[in-house]
Parts: sequence; structure tokens; C-alpha cells
Amino acid sequence: MHLLFLITAAVGCTLLAIQILLQILGLDHDFAGDLHVDAHAGDGGHDSSFFFGLLSLKSLTAFLAFFGLAGLAADELGVQGGPLKLVIATLAGVAAMAIVVLMMRGMVALQSSGTLRIEKAVGQTARVYLRIPGQNAGTGKITVQVDQREVELQAMTPGPTIPTGAMVEVVRQIDVQTFEVTRVR
Repeated sequence: MHLLFLITAAVGCTLLAIQILLQILGLDHDFAGDLHVDAHAGDGGHDSSFFFGLLSLKSLTAFLAFFGLAGLAADELGVQGGPLKLVIATLAGVAAMAIVVLMMRGMVALQSSGTLRIEKAVGQTARVYLRIPGQNAGTGKITVQVDQREVELQAMTPGPTIPTGAMVEVVRQIDVQTFEVTRVR
């Protein structure tokens, strides 16, 4: 039993050290070692993707390392009985695996494409930054919140001139950079 724990700890810790080194060097994305599977049960509607989400090289490495280390620790502490040592080692490995999965999902949630979906400005209330000439005679500028970012856009109005500082509603997108607005009373 001791040899099993020693081998899994050595393999797991070595792979973990290699993964960390690759991350530090910025090469971790080039290593296609992660297994990403999205599986769904058909009739029951039960989503089994959580289990398959656990199966990645990072999570399996964490399992091996902590399975081996916990097993060695149980040996050192004098825990009696092989099955109890296996249970302790397995629980530690599964806990490490789950923590890695939660951390990876947390990092994925932090990712952003950085693409501003400018069309989301339509329907928003904005503030006039530069006077907007009336009767579509020219463009002014507005500032509006889009995707939790304040952006400056060109604006036109078919109505009367709208002064700087006035509040407007973005009605529609005219072209890539210009929006039609109406004054909010």
C-alpha cells in the first residue's frame, strides 16, 4: 500500500510541477492534454457534464498528487487498515479534484471577449456630451453605458437641437458609429 501511495504522489507531484512550469513559461495553452466532454443523459434530463467536467489533466493530476500524499500521511500517522487509508487518500484526491474544477470554472467566468456590443446602446438613456444639431443637420456626441462600460457615441436627432448635458434616449442605430436619439423630458 505504501508503494502505491509513493508512486501516485511522485507521478502526481511531478505532473503538477510540469504544469506549473508550463504556466509560468506561458506554454500551458499549447499543451492539448485536457479532456473536455459535454455529455447529457437523454430521457431523464440529468446533466452529467459535471462529472465529465472533472476529467481534465489538471484535475486528474491534482487527484493523483493528493491521493498519494494523503495516503503517505495516513501511513506516517499510523492509520491502521488498508481500506481506511484508501478512503482517506481517495477523499483527499476527490477534494483536490473538485477544488481544481471550481477554480478553473471561476477563471473561465472571469474571461471576457472584450468585444463591445454597440447595438446594446439602443433603448438606453444617455447624456449629451457635445450638442446635437436638430433636424438631422449634423452629429453630436453622447455618453452611454454599454456592457458596464461608459462609451462615447455619435448621435443625431430628427427633432430640435439638444444641448450639452441633456438626457436622451437612444432610439436606433443609424450606422456603425451613429445613433438616433430623442430628448428625455
